Amino acid sequence: MRHLDSDALAAIVAVADFGSFTAAAEHLGKTQAAVSMAVARLEEKLGRRLFDRTPRKVTPTAAGDCLLGYARRIQATEAEALSALMDRVAESRVRLGMPDDFIDTFGNALLHGFSPQNRNICLDLTCDFSRKLRVMVQNGDLDVAVVTQFADDEPGERLCEEPQVWCTGPNGTPETEDCLRLALFSEDCTARPRICAALEAAGRPWRLVYSSSHVAGIRLAVASGAMLTVLPQRAVPAGWRRLGTADGLPALPPLRLAVLLGRSERLAARKVASFLRREFGQPEAAGLPRLAGGRRG
Repeated sequence: MRHLDSDALAAIVAVADFGSFTAAAEHLGKTQAAVSMAVARLEEKLGRRLFDRTPRKVTPTAAGDCLLGYARRIQATEAEALSALMDRVAESRVRLGMPDDFIDTFGNALLHGFSPQNRNICLDLTCDFSRKLRVMVQNGDLDVAVVTQFADDEPGERLCEEPQVWCTGPNGTPETEDCLRLALFSEDCTARPRICAALEAAGRPWRLVYSSSHVAGIRLAVASGAMLTVLPQRAVPAGWRRLGTADGLPALPPLRLAVLLGRSERLAARKVASFLRREFGQPEAAGLPRLAGGRRG
């Protein structure tokens, strides 16, 4: 076989991203039978099984992971070729969503790395909790979103992992109190119940004394050093005390970040997603690495 069919590659990427043939078919605007057939034909031509199929989920095999790296690169190259040939100069708006505790990291990279090279693309940014951003993507209200992903979430394209850090302002020691005083994100935060569960499992008494839906509110409350919070590593302000198991606090698992691409699949949206992969994508456990690794603060 001398070439790879672009429709078959699109089916492979969609099945991997959505974790099921049904969801992939809906995303591509095709029947489930058509998507299944495209994958089966490609598997037959390659002589390799690309997915492990179970009644609840479809996951890529090692061969599937390897092919995915190529498939995404081919799609990005195709988008660039179309852009060059169509000579699109009209402004294109991309509705982008992310939790606001990642705005410093991803927002700065987009502002200083993406926008100067894509002056015809207008980024319309929405900051909210991952749970709400997922719904907005599903409803067609966002084109691209960066979200945190847990085991019970609908799958997205894995981007990177970000450590969670216990922290407080520079002038206090709230970790020494018998009952920890916490400032956490509000109830819509998917990480919050896991933080509380880790404290319960460690036997550390705690009390929630402040909550906010925005990272600015959390930083304001914790800056004095009278309270503890948990933030993504790159969202911890300079000069703050970073705490951990040596301070009697439970270890926390890293946040898994994923990229969700809306159903429109407009060229401008795919450019934004491709940029995020290049800047922040981490190597896969198997197969080829994602596009070149990005800034790691």
